[in-house]
Amino acid sequence: MSSSRPYDEDEESHSLLGGQQTYAQGNRGESILRRREQINEITKEITDVQEIFHDFATLVKEQGVEIDDIESNILDTKEKTEEALKEVVMASDYTRRKRNALCYTFLFFVLVVLGVGLFAWELSDSK
Repeated sequence: MSSSRPYDEDEESHSLLGGQQTYAQGNRGESILRRREQINEITKEITDVQEIFHDFATLVKEQGVEIDDIESNILDTKEKTEEALKEVVMASDYTRRKRNALCYTFLFFVLVVLGVGLFAWELSDSK
């Protein structure tokens, strides 16, 4: 040792400990940097998950609107089908009444023709 002071064992152990402390501080600094990087990665992953949930919520909302539209269309279809069924029943009833009226009209003309024929036959027999 080329220092002008006499050799002191405590001083040497202090300088050795100082080196260890410097090494420990360096390791601690690296550990802190690694922790920060891990925290940054976790933060990024949390942000990604948050975006996924946001996108999912948007999709659910959009599908909810579409489902509401589908439900509305189904209800409209049900109402229109019930109205159409009423109209078909009315048309069937109208057709039945029309057919009956035609049959009664035909029967009336047949009876009129028979009546006229019988009347004419009676007139021709009485002469």
